[in-house]
Amino acid sequence: MLAGVLVACAPRGLATATPGASASAELGSAEPTASPSATSALRLAITDSAYGSLAIQTSPGASCSVDIVVVATSFGEAPPPTLAAQTVPQTGVLRWTYAAPRIPNSNGAHWVTCQNAVGMARESKGFAVARPPMIASGLAVHVTTNPAPRDNERPDPSLVPLRDAALAKMRATLATEWKKATRGLGALQIVDTSADISIFVVAARGTSVYRTSADGSNDIVVYVSDPKFGPETTDNLVATALHELGHIWCCSGPDAGPDGHWLQLVRDPGLYGVDKYGLMTHPVTCISFGALLSCPNRFSDREMRALGFSSFPPPAADPCVTQGIALSRELSSVEAQLAASRAQIDADKSTLAQLTSQIRALEAEYPSGMPPTPYAQYQSLIAQYNKLVQDDNARVDGYNALVAHDQALVQQVNALLCDWT
Repeated sequence: MLAGVLVACAPRGLATATPGASASAELGSAEPTASPSATSALRLAITDSAYGSLAIQTSPGASCSVDIVVVATSFGEAPPPTLAAQTVPQTGVLRWTYAAPRIPNSNGAHWVTCQNAVGMARESKGFAVARPPMIASGLAVHVTTNPAPRDNERPDPSLVPLRDAALAKMRATLATEWKKATRGLGALQIVDTSADISIFVVAARGTSVYRTSADGSNDIVVYVSDPKFGPETTDNLVATALHELGHIWCCSGPDAGPDGHWLQLVRDPGLYGVDKYGLMTHPVTCISFGALLSCPNRFSDREMRALGFSSFPPPAADPCVTQGIALSRELSSVEAQLAASRAQIDADKSTLAQLTSQIRALEAEYPSGMPPTPYAQYQSLIAQYNKLVQDDNARVDGYNALVAHDQALVQQVNALLCDWT
């Protein structure tokens, strides 16, 4: 028997900008530490400065390191604060690239320090951080078990194996599941650096959430154990990640609440079972199949529009749902045949009772022998009775075969690991 259960996702987190963070207009000149005295014996020029990369020109053999200054954020990941020292090659040109995760549009600065046997030099150059809005058709995601910033849930060592399994599952399947969820129109790439958004997978019990801050930063925290239902399956944790990713764009307007969920359940015409209301309801409705808990993993039509798709194909058929619908139709046909066969068998019994009554009446009326006319009638009644018994026995055999087929179909329907209704 199917049993419905509910899994909630937390409202979007909100935090204020970090007190004391430098204003974006000032970052280009903000120096991380006191500048050491420089000498004119070592010349240094920053020839290229961009978020994620820089290049310098200086004396070959010098040792150079970099400090990176960007706006402080509440959520998500930040670039490394420093780049380790490197030795300048004979060309005199040294280049660095580094992880550049999405941070709010602002200004930053590179501070380069070089030194050799004759002296030291320090120079800075600003850069702009300006990235276009995230799009569902080209999303870069970093899935990590690093500690989530500002997360107060206490890790549970017993959940670490599940966390690691969920991490592996997301890295292996999230891109494919995102494409399926968006009907082939979405594209997602799992990356280790320079992500659009980070998903922190946490070995703790909590309500998974998409977090945003007034400073413009955001991230996703996925807890591997639900506060009410306990540890989740890796498949449902992937579905949870899809739901939280959907919050990047969904949902707003008169049909949605302030937590980014739809206010009313609306049946999508092309979706069935656990997916019939889409992915962005609150609480998310999951279905229990014995020990298996199945959660939605397909976006509805209105969610596809919220994700930025103006036109899209109907949802792809789910093989399990397709099989369930086919079995249901066959079951309905078999049960209709059973009803008709049962009615015919009942009619046969009534007719046989009438024939028996007529035969017994003639036998009672002529105990010593029948004249030719009633005897002919008597023989006709017996022939009708015997023929009807033969036909009825065949119908009973057919009915019993239909009953066996009906029971087999019911077993197949009950064994399906999906809600096909």
